Amino acid sequence: MRRRRRRWGLRGVVFATGALGGAWLCLPALAGLPAPFDKKPDLMLRLPGNPDTWIRPSFRMDGALFFESNAWAGNSRKILGDHVGAWGEFGVVPGLEGQLSLADAGALRARVSGVYTTTQIGLDAAGSNLDPRHPNKFLLEDAYVGWTSGVLFPSLGTDAIDLSIGSQPYQAGTGLLFCDGSTNGGKRGGYWISLRKAFRFTGIARLTSGPLLVEGMFLRPYDEPNTSTKVAGANVEYSFGDRGTVGGGYWNVVASKDERREGLNVFDLRGEVHPLPSLIGLGLAGEIVRERNGSKNNSWGGYAGVDYDFGDDVAWKPYVGYRYAAFQGDDGTGDNRSFDPLFYGSSDWNQWYLGEILGQYVATNRNALVNLLHLRASPIDALTLHAFYLNFRLDELSNEVVSRPPSRDRRALIESKNVGNEFDFVVDWSVTDYLSVSGVAAVFLPSSGAKDFFGASGTWSDLMLYTSLKF
Repeated sequence: MRRRRRRWGLRGVVFATGALGGAWLCLPALAGLPAPFDKKPDLMLRLPGNPDTWIRPSFRMDGALFFESNAWAGNSRKILGDHVGAWGEFGVVPGLEGQLSLADAGALRARVSGVYTTTQIGLDAAGSNLDPRHPNKFLLEDAYVGWTSGVLFPSLGTDAIDLSIGSQPYQAGTGLLFCDGSTNGGKRGGYWISLRKAFRFTGIARLTSGPLLVEGMFLRPYDEPNTSTKVAGANVEYSFGDRGTVGGGYWNVVASKDERREGLNVFDLRGEVHPLPSLIGLGLAGEIVRERNGSKNNSWGGYAGVDYDFGDDVAWKPYVGYRYAAFQGDDGTGDNRSFDPLFYGSSDWNQWYLGEILGQYVATNRNALVNLLHLRASPIDALTLHAFYLNFRLDELSNEVVSRPPSRDRRALIESKNVGNEFDFVVDWSVTDYLSVSGVAAVFLPSSGAKDFFGASGTWSDLMLYTSLKF
């Protein structure tokens, strides 16, 4: 039965108001006029006579509109349960943070924030808001306290020791394993804008002394559905200044309702170096991850990359980069031995959500071999242009592809490892210090493996307009 079209109501009005507010702030810049504020206003209130004690409110508002053609190769109604055409996402993040100076004994700090998100207009391309169609949710995000040592241990350096506990984000390295500690989409809304990052509970001890960073942590994600996963581990990094950084970590999944994760041991080695002083723009990077869980899992994942940044002295500041990422798949015999991507995330385009179409809405980082080429240029300081090419293959032939969100797993007879090719084009515009606008145009061309999975062969195209306001 065809679902009746639903009126926007109050949530729709909120979404439209946010979108119009962002447009109002952009219009002066488009017309060449001064923005309402040229610089981000300083909202910090300092204690008179003790400027190291302060309190500061913060606010973030994000909105995005999406337009899809031939989503899921034109078979979205059969795969997801309804047609994917256009939808919108909106979210706000109010927060309050502060610091109390303890003089020579360091400083106490705290932050509390919440996240409200909603998805409106239609079904998102992941199908996460099939039911309810117009989700909205306000949840606690940050709620933590911390202490930094200041000059208490002068031989180690200023603020060498940092202890914190509560709900907060945590990222290791580039975010290949740990970046997003909370689930977005579904009944929470805001699938793509992904404003929820904090783990439900953390305890983090951090030592930073000169070039050395040592961390010990306990993490519990704010996932949906709740798997009661608990992770303990340690991370070490060593910096060589502008020549690069090397690091590694070990984590153990102490407990989880996910049987594949229960008891999982994760070993990680990574590095990013600039090997030639005469070519400081040349960078090499890589990471290798080994996961073991007794006889249940013995998998691997990682990447290797090379890039060259021509620097500010060259017109348009060109950049070119190549990365090969590989994540083991299940061979179909015995226990599932595919790589577990854990709590990965992205702080930049195509960092670990590989592909604005395939990596965002279809596949997770498992059973995948991905070649990625990235070109970047900045014709003016406020404008950055990106072009990406991604080629996708399967590591193992399998009749299971784990799709996002996890509740949308789809089984199909796949007879080819060739998945397809994707082209992503991105424009980033920094309108002011506090307002940014981005546009994305992406195309996914399915090869035989994807056609088997989708049950269709259409070219999937995606257009997106995104704006973010941060105070």
